[in-house]
Amino acid sequence: MKYKKNKPRIAIVGLTSCEGCQFVILDQGKRFLDLLKEVQVDEFRLIEDDPEPASGYDICFIEGNPITKANIKLLQEMRKRSKFLIALGNCAALGGVWELKNYQDKNKTIRQVYKKTKVENPDIKEVDNFVKVDLTIPGCPINGDEFMELVWQLLKGRLPQIPQKPVCDECQKLGYECLLQKGEICLGPITLGGCKAVCLKSKQACWGCRGSFEGAQIENLMKYLLKEFPREKVYHVMEVFGARDSILKKLDIDTTPKKATKKVNTKK
Repeated sequence: MKYKKNKPRIAIVGLTSCEGCQFVILDQGKRFLDLLKEVQVDEFRLIEDDPEPASGYDICFIEGNPITKANIKLLQEMRKRSKFLIALGNCAALGGVWELKNYQDKNKTIRQVYKKTKVENPDIKEVDNFVKVDLTIPGCPINGDEFMELVWQLLKGRLPQIPQKPVCDECQKLGYECLLQKGEICLGPITLGGCKAVCLKSKQACWGCRGSFEGAQIENLMKYLLKEFPREKVYHVMEVFGARDSILKKLDIDTTPKKATKKVNTKK
């Protein structure tokens, strides 16, 4: 991309990911083109294969998970060169679907894909385990409207505040059916809203891809869920998007799923 003098410099960097959040940015169409008139995008793999590295960036968006050594090195370099470093989407913020491996025998799991080839097999860790994150834009994928609103605030030099309301707030306002009341496991009461309750619109329960919001009554919901459903089933729902650790770390709850025990007939 041709350098635009005196424009804020931006990098959109993908680590290990499906790149879905980056495609959401492109899907903004004219709104994204309008943004390009105001900024200099130096790195964005979906637009240009050969980036124009800059000594410093006003904003760096990091999508994906730092799984490989190369991922971690790139992440640390971008942190040093960026005023604001933004975790973009669920994989960067919570570990994403990759984190499912953390809850299983990771050596057995990797052999399901790589039968004989030796590959690195690290535990999955979120971006903020390696660098300071200034802001998280949550979701799997992110919400395009929310992204555009937040990026314009960032360009004014201030960190925006995401309203701390649950998915349930949007779900009720939009008139969607409460799946928790219908007997399904739904994390909507503790999950940060802003997604327009899109899963509930499709009658799919919330599985917490946006993480919990400040002030969420996590203990109350967990007590209810663990009373109504098998713990293994509750934990599985929280594991899909990597939300399990972030939810349970605040609670004094054993995070190891209980194994079924064989009943012994003591009657003679």
